[in-house]
Amino acid sequence: MRRRHLPLLALPLLARTAEAMPADLRFRIMREGSAIGTHRVGFTEAGGLLTARTDVAIQVKVMSFTVFRLSHVFTEVWSGNRLVSATSRHDRNGTVKEMAVRAEGGALLVTGTAQGSGAPQRLPAEAAPLSWWDPRRFAGPLFDNETGRPLQLQWSRAALPNGGTRWRASGETEGEASYAADGTWLDWKTKGDDGSIVTYERF
Repeated sequence: MRRRHLPLLALPLLARTAEAMPADLRFRIMREGSAIGTHRVGFTEAGGLLTARTDVAIQVKVMSFTVFRLSHVFTEVWSGNRLVSATSRHDRNGTVKEMAVRAEGGALLVTGTAQGSGAPQRLPAEAAPLSWWDPRRFAGPLFDNETGRPLQLQWSRAALPNGGTRWRASGETEGEASYAADGTWLDWKTKGDDGSIVTYERF
């Protein structure tokens, strides 16, 4: 499930402050009405750093045979509004991609499978991964949390009852998510590679 981003008008910060540690998130991943996996985000805080670990596990079966399997573990460490480091291990049907990001010298340096053995890719110090749990990051610049490459998306938003917001990303990849008035992530929807509708439900 790829995600991308484009320049966007300045966005107001939501009610949740940068210092408050978010509550853990758990989603059931649904495909055409059937559960196929889970997406969990756990948060810890120590020494002034916020760590968010995302675990995605998907398994699609047809007549008891596994036809698709994906696991993705992505960990990001924040100091206030700046990313300190991030690591990713993405396994799609046995094909593994790894990526690491670290803050250094006024930039973010990206190494991993997509970069090969060459020099690390440089991203702006204010760049953030598109991991969806914090919509304040949508102002960008954003990078893909699987490969570390810069992303371009077009964004739109709509007001929801009780002060919530629904954000929609369009471009090479489609995705949309709802957030409560305090910025808490509530759901997500996209299209799978086969055109099926994939949704996230809190549990």
